[in-house]
Amino acid sequence: MARSNSVSLGAKYLLSPTSVNEVTGFSFGEYKNGGFTMVSKVGCAMVTAMGATLLEVEADVSGGLPDIEMTGNLGSSVKDGRERIRVAIKKCGYPFPQGRVTINIAPAAMRKEGTGFDLAVACAILEEIGIIVEDKLKSRIVIGELGLDGAVIGVRGVLPAVLEAKKQGYAGCIVPAANYSEALMVPEIEIIPVQHLSELVDEQDDGKYCEVIDANAVCDRCSDEDKVNPDYSDIYGQEYAKKAMLTAVAGRHNILLMGPPGAGKTMLVSRIPTIMPGMSKNEQLELACIYSIAGKLGGRPDMSVRPFRAPHHSITSAALIGGGRLVEPGEVSLASKGVLFLDELTRFDTRVVEQLREPLESGRIVINRITGSCELPADFMLATAINPCACGFYPDRTRCRCTTWDVNKHYGRISRPILDRIDISISLQRVSFDELIGKNVASEEIKGERRMDEKTGAGDRRKADENAGKRTDEDGDMQTVIGNFDSSNMRKIVERVWRVQQERLGEGRYNSRMTNDEIKKYCRLDDISEKLMREAYDVYGLSARGAQGGAYIGGYRWSGECGGAACARGVELQGEG
Repeated sequence: MARSNSVSLGAKYLLSPTSVNEVTGFSFGEYKNGGFTMVSKVGCAMVTAMGATLLEVEADVSGGLPDIEMTGNLGSSVKDGRERIRVAIKKCGYPFPQGRVTINIAPAAMRKEGTGFDLAVACAILEEIGIIVEDKLKSRIVIGELGLDGAVIGVRGVLPAVLEAKKQGYAGCIVPAANYSEALMVPEIEIIPVQHLSELVDEQDDGKYCEVIDANAVCDRCSDEDKVNPDYSDIYGQEYAKKAMLTAVAGRHNILLMGPPGAGKTMLVSRIPTIMPGMSKNEQLELACIYSIAGKLGGRPDMSVRPFRAPHHSITSAALIGGGRLVEPGEVSLASKGVLFLDELTRFDTRVVEQLREPLESGRIVINRITGSCELPADFMLATAINPCACGFYPDRTRCRCTTWDVNKHYGRISRPILDRIDISISLQRVSFDELIGKNVASEEIKGERRMDEKTGAGDRRKADENAGKRTDEDGDMQTVIGNFDSSNMRKIVERVWRVQQERLGEGRYNSRMTNDEIKKYCRLDDISEKLMREAYDVYGLSARGAQGGAYIGGYRWSGECGGAACARGVELQGEG
């Protein structure tokens, strides 16, 4: 049966499209090919903790009392956008339909939350009434929040949305100008920044959108803080502790520092990023997606620098691990590929710290909710610092006021399973005045090495490492790398060690993630090391996990990965703890 080209508004009248417009006072849609284009569709995106999901906004304008109805299993944050959209369209000088406007965000089976749908909904309405040219937004994703004056406001999660759009073959994305720089991180897809709703309506003669804005002008990622470059050379004394930090970073091992207040624990840990090699492009993109979802990407001026997160001890489980009603990445995910520093570990809530067991073991965190579960990356290096007791002066009984019960209670706040996952522990002593003013540092280091040799019987091995302060690099140049503990030299060592590990274990894998078979293959201990490990295993009651940790850290010494004596012996460090 042929379709009628008229519209019935009741039993008495049969009106043409033109008379419908005259009666209702709004454009009913364009009449084409013997039928009406009843619904306009615009692509959009919803951001979750796991990434972005592409959706579609459908808009229909029909006769009836003026109203805006939004459907599609929408949260309150989405529905609240109705008035923002209506006012923004009017403030831009465009007529708002004087009839029933129905908006659906499909698929309806998925719960929608967030404010990033505003711009897509406004575009769908304007396209439905003919203000925006039909098919102008075809094969494009529209993302953004609207202000009452029509300004397009930046939203979180633009980067994963653009990545997903590229993956599904979309031609381009229309994003807020505030999010333009992060969207540009995705190559080979057109990115169109907009600052106002009117920019999507007003076209130039050549049919192109508004002039592309310079990324540097949109989001200036340089700050005064970035000009401050802390260095390990700033720290006087604690040479043995610097070797421990070098060992930990070389294999991305978790480390615990114990010492009195003011010994330099925080300074040692805060400089770890300065000796870690930069991230690859894939790692930068993965981390940038996490920060974009969390709405913190603007706070990272340089994505090539590995993250350093140091939450306060009052942090909650949801903030550390991730979670909330709408699951968001926690500190363990924000620290992925970098360092998570828990200063004053014994001050943290024990229940919060215990939730680190899974991410420390697997490098991932799974968050379960009634609506489903999501898996987030948590591949971080854990660095912790504690005082030896509540007052901080134990075992100096001339100053310490804590009883034996107080000391045991202090250490009892850290469970054995957590300690098992910390590969290196080291005790720091109070820095002498000579070390503090930069004198006698070398002699103190030599004394410490001699004491360690006497303890382990490694004097013969020491003779073979007399020239350990120098090494021949791949270019054949002799460079001093030990004894001069500045971040630049330490970073060269770490870069060299990481290259060896990548070639041996594969991309993105480090010694801290070796399997049992790999430990047996690459971390063969000599007689001295095996004897020391046996004694440590019996005396300290190490678990199988702890013994394996000592084995692969001790393997640095004998495999020469850190340049002979450049690396402190990990087994000895565990004994010190």
